[in-house]
Amino acid sequence: MGVARVLLIVIAAVLTLLGTFVFALFPSFPPLVGSGLGFAMNITTIITMDPGADAVVFYLLLVLFIAWLASGVLQLVGLKSKIVGIIFSLIPLAIGVMFVLLMYTTILGPMSAFFFLMTSGEVYAFGIPMLIEIGGMGLGVYFLLAGGVLGVIGSILPKD
Repeated sequence: MGVARVLLIVIAAVLTLLGTFVFALFPSFPPLVGSGLGFAMNITTIITMDPGADAVVFYLLLVLFIAWLASGVLQLVGLKSKIVGIIFSLIPLAIGVMFVLLMYTTILGPMSAFFFLMTSGEVYAFGIPMLIEIGGMGLGVYFLLAGGVLGVIGSILPKD
């Protein structure tokens, strides 16, 4: 059981890192795409924004998105600590679910525009983040969902 656990956690971390930084989450205004890399490049602008009336939601999302940037690496800590592995596997899973809801429903309401703006960024050298669209969403969303699920399963499994 120990080898399967390690393998699941490592695959989950790689999928999360690919979904965050290498593959785009959704197409934006050309030549922009939504990705974790776009969020990382816009983070100083986002932090200095005036949140307006929804300050609590804004700061909660900001903390969630910042944790998302580190979640791929911190999933590997799940090899030693189950709770850290579970928490940092649930974050990309939650981000993936949010983007699925953003694309296919209006349940998020005005927050959908905020998600769109927070992650939009340009495509850099060698076409990173790459936009491969499947069902209206980028491949990055599917990688985040798979990385989150595999990370949770791997972190729950017993060490030996």
